Formats: sequence, structure tokens, C-alpha cells
Amino acid sequence: MPNNNRGFLDSLWHRPAGRLPVSTYFGYGVGQIGGQILRDTPALILPIYMTTVLGMEAALAGLVIIIAKLWVVAADPLAGVISDRTVTRWGRRRPFILCGGLLAACCFVMLFVVPDIQTQMVLFLYMTAVYVLLNTGYSLFAVPYLTMATEMSDNPDERTTIMSFRNAALSVGLVVAGAFAPKIVAYVTQDLGASPRVGYEWMGWSLGAVIALATVWVFAGTARAAGRAVGEKSVGLLEQIRIAWANKPFVILITANIIQYISAGIGYAGGFFFMAYGLRLDFEVYHVIPVWIIIIALASIASMPLLVWAAARYGKMRVYKWCLVLYALSIQPYWFATADSLWIVWLIAAAIGLFNGGFILMSFSVLTDTVTYDRICSGISREGALSSIYSAVDKVGNAIGSALFLAVLSIIGFVESADGSFPEQTDEVRQWIMIFYIVVPALLHTGSIFILNRYHLSNEDLRVEGDQSG
Repeated sequence: MPNNNRGFLDSLWHRPAGRLPVSTYFGYGVGQIGGQILRDTPALILPIYMTTVLGMEAALAGLVIIIAKLWVVAADPLAGVISDRTVTRWGRRRPFILCGGLLAACCFVMLFVVPDIQTQMVLFLYMTAVYVLLNTGYSLFAVPYLTMATEMSDNPDERTTIMSFRNAALSVGLVVAGAFAPKIVAYVTQDLGASPRVGYEWMGWSLGAVIALATVWVFAGTARAAGRAVGEKSVGLLEQIRIAWANKPFVILITANIIQYISAGIGYAGGFFFMAYGLRLDFEVYHVIPVWIIIIALASIASMPLLVWAAARYGKMRVYKWCLVLYALSIQPYWFATADSLWIVWLIAAAIGLFNGGFILMSFSVLTDTVTYDRICSGISREGALSSIYSAVDKVGNAIGSALFLAVLSIIGFVESADGSFPEQTDEVRQWIMIFYIVVPALLHTGSIFILNRYHLSNEDLRVEGDQSG
């Protein structure tokens, strides 16, 4: 039987010659737990926190997010260039992962432990400054971290396996970021009788500690990873953009990705609003969201072996496109869900875990192929440059989606609060929340397939490097 069709678990027990130890897979993967908290908790909770706890106007809250994320357009490529050019006894990437992760952990705490600021503009400036600094640390962490996967192996299928461990850790991070976080708020508020603001402070301290721990763990766990030696100096920022533009498969991938990430940003920002107002759950949303997130995460983890097998059997891009279509279809039953029929929400969560996890895994695995293709064509190791642009697209796309959702809230007359309550909204506001949360993401995800149809990079195009390294 061809090696590509070997069982995923069997390949972990019987290590082929030249493959990395499983402990390194775990060491790399665990870093995504902290990364996912930094990515998902602000995306999921910050909009509802700023508009219902801090009392910030929805439009200003959206501006906080978009300013901080636009900064990463510069921060991510700079992090890639700097890590490309760095030589230390700990490797090119690992020192930045350590320093960036710890900086981001501190800023995460500051984001939810906010001084008592009464003026809208001062509050806006504080939140923007902290969130910009957090994203600076996140760039220093995320870009080198993502780049490491490309450098750890020359084998396309092993890179898919490496990414599957990252995706499994992503699901764990999703549980911590999306389920554990609101549960802390609910526990402190309802069981301990504190205010929602205090509940968010407890959440900030708790998850900040997890981010710091995951950062130290990935630094230590990847010590044995064989990173590619520096062959030539990396290029400057403008040249880096030119290089990315010349890599047609990479350009096609990130063009499709920015549409998908705008959709994801709408989904993250709108989750609490849809559950609280669309389903009329009000404060019960803090108990429903954790269950919803856990089901998504478990389904995503359970589907990893199937997805890795499917990618090897049918091709990454085919699996990628099918996951996008099936995801768009799977969220439409939200129209029939109510507070009394949450079983519909649970079924949708399981489907989201499978199909959302599928297109994320395929996207990152295809990314490693486009970076390898650049190395084959150019003969230069500049993984950080391309990975940084991809990372910036992820963050900016999500920010645009979040800002769009909050802008829509402001336009349709959403009522904010400053005490953690969920003020009554008009039927029109509820209807627009439903439309923007269910219909728009489905259209964006399926629409991105028309762009992906132009992607034609195959394993045969990557075989040259595999033959040379073998």
C-alpha cells in the first residue's frame, strides 16, 4: 500500500526514517493553545465586553479592533524579516516566539483589567493602545511560530501531520478561549456574586497565565526541531511583497483566505450577539457558548485523522473546497434554532468542528506547499517573509469582519450597556443580527472557491526539493 494511504495513527507508532519524533509534534502543536487564546478570545469576547461591560459605543469598539489589526500589516512582515535574519544558538524563530508570547500574555491581562475610565475617548485610547501592543507581541510570536512548520520538514505529507497536531492544539485552545473564558465570567458573576467587570478581570488573569505557559512550553518543546539553516539573507519589506506577488499559488491562496477570514471575523464578533439576541438567551449565553465551543473543538479533534487521510487520498485542495461548501450549508439551520431547541445549535456545532477544522487544516497545509515552492524556484530561504504576509491577512481579515459587524450594529441602532446586562433590542436589530451572522459568512466562504479554482500547485511541483533532500 502506498505510504500516503497509511493510517495516521499507524504512522505515529512506526516512525519512518528521517521523520521527526512525535514529542516534537506535540511540542510544536501546544504553542497554538496560547496563540488561539490570543486570536479567539478577543475576537469572540472583546466586542460584547466593550459594548455591554465597558459601555463603549459599537462604532468606537469596531475602530479599536480595526486600528490594532491594521497595525499588523506592518508588524507581521517585520517580524518575518527580523526572524529570517536572526541567528542564535536557540534558532531563528524560537527567541521571538518566547519574547512575543510573554509580551502578549501581559497585554492580554491589561485588556480585561481596565482602569475605571468614564470618558469614551480616553477609554477608546486606552483599549486601542493595549490592543496594538498585544498584537505586536502576537506578531512576534505567531509569524515565527507558523514559519517553523515549513522549516521542520521537507516532506509535504509530514508537514500536513505537523499541522494536524497544531490543529488539534488549536481545538484545545478554542475550548480555553471560547468555553473556559465565558465560564469564568459566569462563575465569578453568578456563583461569587461579583460584577461582570470583575468576572472579566478574573478571566484575563487566568487566560494570561495559560498563554505564558504555552509560550514557554513551545520554546522548550521545539528545541530538537531541525530548523533549516540560513542560506542567504532575507529581503526587505518592499522586496518581500514583490516576492509574494510573484508566487502565483501563494497570491491565489491569500486572496481566497482574506475573504474567508472576513467571514470568520463576522462569526467571531457576532457569536455572543447572535446567541444573546437572535436566540434570546440573554445572560444564559455565558453557559451556552462554552458547550457550543466544546462540541466544535471535540468534533475538530476527532476529524483530524480523517482529514489527513482524505487530503492524502483525494488532494488537499479538493478537501479544502468541499469543507468550505459544507460549512456554508451546515450553518443555515440556525434559522430554525431557538432557546427551546438548542439541539439544533449542538448539531451545527459538530458540523462546524468538522468542516471549519477541515478548511483551516487544508489552508495551512497548502500554505507550507506555496512556501516550499518559492524556495524551490528561488533557492532562498525566506519562509518568514511569506508566512508573515499570510498571518497579516488572517488578522486583518478577521478585524475587517469584526469591524463590519460592529458597524452594522451601530447603523441599525443597537443599544449598548455598561453594567454587563443585555438591553432589549428591536425586532429589526435582531433580524439584522441573524442575517449578518448566518447568510453573509455562507456567501463569503462559498464565493472564495471561485478564487481557489485558479490554484494548480501539485505535489509533483514540490518533488524536486524532496528528491534533493532524500
